[in-house]
Amino acid sequence: MNRIFPPQSDHPLFRYFTDDERTFIEAISRVISVEDGDYLIRANEDDSTLFAVEIGHLDVIINRDGQPGVLATVGPGEVLGEVSFIDDSTRSVSVKAGEKTVVRAWEKSTLVDALRSDPQLLAKFSVAMSELLVERLRDSVRRHGSFRPA
Repeated sequence: MNRIFPPQSDHPLFRYFTDDERTFIEAISRVISVEDGDYLIRANEDDSTLFAVEIGHLDVIINRDGQPGVLATVGPGEVLGEVSFIDDSTRSVSVKAGEKTVVRAWEKSTLVDALRSDPQLLAKFSVAMSELLVERLRDSVRRHGSFRPA
């Protein structure tokens, strides 16, 4: 954890936001209901929306050798779409509801405009997003890490 901002929440995206800042950021999002078996994200789509799961769970699906498989299952408090949000790349995985699920969604342009207007909020968001990406990288290395002797 950083030593710049004190933690305010256990939610990875809002980790350093005050209650008022979180309320403001949530107000510029939209709430989406995803039915069981429906896709929230499809691999190779051009979309930079950032999502946070509120209720339910979603399966992160990747194709390997032409066969779809569940890479991970995410639930309340989890963030999705952060890579495409940051670099505008196409989606690398599909995300499918494993049950009726509710997510909060931020269009990139709306969230970026809001963050631009408040440098302190931008800094808190950037630190939280960096920590989220580091956590994902560490998790990926733990799950899939292999090495060969040098």
